[in-house]
Amino acid sequence: KSNAPPLFGVPISIKESLSVRGTYSTGGLACNLSQRAPQDSLAVSVLRDAGAIPLCTGNVSQLLMLPESFNNIWGLTRNPHNFTRSVGGSSGGDAALVAIGCVPIAVGTDVAGSIRIPACCNGIVGFKPSAARSSTIGTCRARKENRVYTGISNPGVIGSLARCVDDAALFFKAFWVPQLFQGDPNVAPMTFNDKTYEANEKLTIGYFDSDSWFEPCQTSKRAVRETIEKLTKAGHKCVPFALPRDGWFNYRLMLASNASEGGFKSFLDALDGEQPVDIYNPMIMMLTMPDVFRWFLKTFIAGKRQTHLLNMIRRKGLMAWELGELMADLQELRQEWALAFSHSGVDAVVFPALPIPAFRHFTSGQLSSSVSYIFLANLLMWPSGTVPVTTVREDEVLYPVEDLPEDQRDAIAQMVEANIEGSAGMPISVSVMTPAYRDEECLRVMKEVEKVVQFNVKPQAFKNHF
Repeated sequence: KSNAPPLFGVPISIKESLSVRGTYSTGGLACNLSQRAPQDSLAVSVLRDAGAIPLCTGNVSQLLMLPESFNNIWGLTRNPHNFTRSVGGSSGGDAALVAIGCVPIAVGTDVAGSIRIPACCNGIVGFKPSAARSSTIGTCRARKENRVYTGISNPGVIGSLARCVDDAALFFKAFWVPQLFQGDPNVAPMTFNDKTYEANEKLTIGYFDSDSWFEPCQTSKRAVRETIEKLTKAGHKCVPFALPRDGWFNYRLMLASNASEGGFKSFLDALDGEQPVDIYNPMIMMLTMPDVFRWFLKTFIAGKRQTHLLNMIRRKGLMAWELGELMADLQELRQEWALAFSHSGVDAVVFPALPIPAFRHFTSGQLSSSVSYIFLANLLMWPSGTVPVTTVREDEVLYPVEDLPEDQRDAIAQMVEANIEGSAGMPISVSVMTPAYRDEECLRVMKEVEKVVQFNVKPQAFKNHF
């Protein structure tokens, strides 16, 4: 019926960390199994009123952190394209449910790529909105007493995972409504702008294919190149975009701010005695090792990138003035990107998403530096989405370390080289990003990408399993 709510009768999955009355909302932590959620989170309540039917909840990463949906409660979620590969995280279970056609739309959260990384791994669409257009009231933050110290500088948002951009946009037509604005007055009271999303004028689109920190694999670079070629052929103006700061600067901001407390303290406290899953071991070792060992590694063993990582962390945390300098750098980054967009005249920018295929199981902890492209939008608090555009070809199952920039020929690159073996057929996506509050324009560009690329690869591995 024409007067039916926008999601009338639509089955959806909800990320396990969002409260759905009568279900567990653990964030992958066993200590949160003591009770079921007594009521819906604000987002779930809004979606129910929009006609949606919460069908199930999707598996998550322990602590909602690394891009591998694995914990001691629900176990491991396997990639429906290839069971040896990760579905990403922390919204990985929901991404897999969408990919196999269990639900058309899933609800995820995104602090550092937790919607878009799983979307890339599973060959579906993922979108995170501007920070001020989302509410996380009633969600599990997977920290002790549900308190997260990075929420001001790097707020989490609720977004959508879907098989097409129109479905991802439909989610926000149902979500950005007065009920949301009344339930959380901190949310910008902006309903979905159909006119912007449905516009058909030609666009100016910027692009880049490397952030100089983590060189994308051959398929990822081809994905950007072919997307830009097809957008140009469709009549859009596509121009190279100069990054205000490279990935070395951006990754330092993200890692240092999230590890500023020192010693992985809030994460270990949240476990409340539970054993961390093994994929955290390299990170815990790096964050808790005595400073003398860290100095020895930097001086005698580590390559340039590993040294850069070690320089960002302290066993006992950053001093107050260091954290202040970090926040000043973050503010400068946001201003520089705003000016870069303004001076370049672009409407959006297209660039690599996850620059390598989905990780082999249990390797994401050692390859987390690959998410530098994805979490740029989180640092800026801008809207961003990922769209699948191609798959890894047989002749692209390689990552020649000797061809990389000299400062990237290291142990990380060697692990990527091993990880990419056997990845033929895995989906690869591109990212689209626009400035804050231009979410509908970002979705519109994503739809343009989807239209010119016409990606239509469905997972097959899970079918062979049954």
